[in-house]
Amino acid sequence: MTFKAVIFDFNGTLFWDTPFHNKAWDLFLERYQLPLTDQEKDEKIHGKPNKAIFNALFNREVSTEELTGFIYEKEKLYQEICLREQQNLADGVPELLNFLKQQQIDYTIATSAEINNLRFFFKQFKLDKWFDPERVVFDDGVLPGKPQPDSFQKAMNVLNCAPEECIIFEDSIAGIQAAEAAGAGKIIIVNSTGADYSQYKHEVIESFLDLDKNFFRSN
Repeated sequence: MTFKAVIFDFNGTLFWDTPFHNKAWDLFLERYQLPLTDQEKDEKIHGKPNKAIFNALFNREVSTEELTGFIYEKEKLYQEICLREQQNLADGVPELLNFLKQQQIDYTIATSAEINNLRFFFKQFKLDKWFDPERVVFDDGVLPGKPQPDSFQKAMNVLNCAPEECIIFEDSIAGIQAAEAAGAGKIIIVNSTGADYSQYKHEVIESFLDLDKNFFRSN
């Protein structure tokens, strides 16, 4: 089967930044004396929207004011780490995006990142070469986050495609569950961390350079 639209997660998928996020979270958690194991980070943090993350971390409903402050504090740590480290999109991503653009295959991003990080990514990676920021689905504090399917469903509406016509690229457990719930025609797991995805039957890639582009067809 061929597909005519593509939705990408961003963090850990197009940009392999999981170590940067983990380092920022470790610094944040240390400040608030909230030690977590790697497994607990996977369960409470990775791929989740900010409100769900901070509610889980503090084991209570955080106020809107608190949430804004926590998000700013953590993302400032993350962006400082990113600026110190080598920054590139994952190998093969620019080539894939250029291919999709040349073939007139529609695509966008559905991410759990909030608006300030999204602006940071667009500036650092010059994403406007490939993506229209107005069509990117992000954590606006209202849309239910992954593992709920809403962000992917909204992206499908943006792309004007039926779920079965769409390929979704994801790396997080919450994101994979959201893609399944959205009814995506194909889910490709991007293994950017060496994680074990054996519980899933979806295709797993370790590099976008290995991707079979025959899945796609133009509109």
